Amino acid sequence: MKVILRLSRYFARYAERLSLTFLLALCGVAFELAKPWPIKVVIDNVLSGRPFPAPMSHLIQLLPGSSSKSGLLLWCVGVAFFLVWAGGLVAIVVLECVMTICHKLVAEVSIDLFEKLQRLSLAYHNRHTIGDLMQRMSTDVFVVHTLVSQVLLPGAGSVLSLVGMFFIMARIDLALALIALSVVPALVLTLGVFVRGMDRYNTLQAATQGRLMALVQQSLTGIRAIQGFTREEFVKGKIKGSAQELGDAYRLSVRASSFYKEITAALTGTAAASLIWLGAQRVRSGSLSVGDLWIFLGYLTALYGPVNNLTVAIGAGSQVISRGRRILEVLDARDEVPERPDAMVVGRCKGEVRFEGVTFGYSTNNGERGRPILKEVSFHAQPGQITAVVGATGAGKTSLISLLPRFFDPWEGSILLDGVDLKDLSLRSLRENISLVLQEPFLFPMTIAENIAFGRSGAIHEEVVQAAIAAQAHDFIMRQPDKYDTLIGEGGVLLSGGEKQRISIARALLRDAPILILDEPTSSLDARTESQIFKAISTAIRGRTTFIISHRLSTIRRADRIIAVDDGRIVESGTHDSLLKLNRLYAELYRHRGDAVEVPVSQ
Repeated sequence: MKVILRLSRYFARYAERLSLTFLLALCGVAFELAKPWPIKVVIDNVLSGRPFPAPMSHLIQLLPGSSSKSGLLLWCVGVAFFLVWAGGLVAIVVLECVMTICHKLVAEVSIDLFEKLQRLSLAYHNRHTIGDLMQRMSTDVFVVHTLVSQVLLPGAGSVLSLVGMFFIMARIDLALALIALSVVPALVLTLGVFVRGMDRYNTLQAATQGRLMALVQQSLTGIRAIQGFTREEFVKGKIKGSAQELGDAYRLSVRASSFYKEITAALTGTAAASLIWLGAQRVRSGSLSVGDLWIFLGYLTALYGPVNNLTVAIGAGSQVISRGRRILEVLDARDEVPERPDAMVVGRCKGEVRFEGVTFGYSTNNGERGRPILKEVSFHAQPGQITAVVGATGAGKTSLISLLPRFFDPWEGSILLDGVDLKDLSLRSLRENISLVLQEPFLFPMTIAENIAFGRSGAIHEEVVQAAIAAQAHDFIMRQPDKYDTLIGEGGVLLSGGEKQRISIARALLRDAPILILDEPTSSLDARTESQIFKAISTAIRGRTTFIISHRLSTIRRADRIIAVDDGRIVESGTHDSLLKLNRLYAELYRHRGDAVEVPVSQ
């Protein structure tokens, strides 16, 4: 119930529209309750000649032509025709209103969910698969639609229909009314037996579907590796197993719902049989008219509609709770990189960076701290200084640099930018001061120009071209079919690894931020192209605080300061020449790297 109440907060903006829709739905209920009455008049008053009760008799006399049986019959047919068509028209209007409101509600939930996912740290995204999050974004968000269209409005309308039927039948014959509605307590008891099972199976189905989506997404993303290693049958087996789990979960969910519906139908049928038998006895004894029995039978026939709607609403409510819980899990997720309410918004910074006793590690899948990756790291980068970070694979180099844009927060210690703790700065203004070249360049399925300009909105074409020239990307771009307007496909599939890296470098240069992070920026480039790129961007780098991670020492030796990291600790720091003289970790790396014979510094 808490889930439904939480989701209902989205209804506040549409309270007036929902109220109007509810009133229209009430009109529809009134039309449904009135439908058996024209036939009762035909049976009792037109065919049998029974007189109307005194108050109703005066009303009938006001109708033109109602004094004759033919005229009264015509009025009864007209009223029946009106009730059918008016009820249908109201149902169409209500449906249109519900669809319009629900469309807007789903859009609002989707936006809130997406904004939350964008704010959550990389630690959260590392613990959740893309497929499962896509499942929540694409399917689970429709819980608000289900809540309005299949739970609240139908449920409320059904309850009012049952109350109205009981009130009318009780005025005619209380005993028969109690028999007709005796099914309701039995339905409530049946609900208590089945609702927990339906909720459990619906939750299992949603979770299993999310895992299947994640597996499909991973398989399509890694299709090149799957085909290259001929592992199609292996992946097919995993998909088949996950699909079987989903089928089992779906079967359990449908079985519980079907049992509930069948028991509901059996209870309703039992009540109907009892009503027909007792009603016929009352007619034979003269205590009930045939028209009155028709009212009871008409309501009993119509009773299945509200009862069925309640059944559907209860089943849908179970799905709302299970899927709504998945939505609220994201919306309630603790932000591991929170932004303070009074966070400072800064303009362009100088670029002085200081790490003070920083210890950091990644969280496990249950959110607890794992082993530390960085241990008591401290160093100082002056504005405009090039700082290189070297070390063996897994030493913590990328983790160290990832703390600067606050992709993660350190467990202990602090990181200062221009003397201000990063936690005191707004995330947006902090990250606007940083340009990134990621170890695995990510490109969007847009044009080359749009990818380069992605880091800086409003960049003109000439600026895009200049950034591409600096990144040694202009020549190969001009060889593309549509040059800068060439669409590069999903993930830049139409480009080579080196071409994607150069576009990524151009994007970072165009951003023109005072801090530049280059994480293996030339890993897919040959030594000659790498030398050309660094020669070209040397002017662009000048004046920026630059951090470089690279296994190529021909790149590293250009740095003003080199930091060697081993097992999460800074073990030495200095210039290329000074570290070679120390003859420790950096010197060992230098001797064992294949690019130790380097391009002269003058280049």
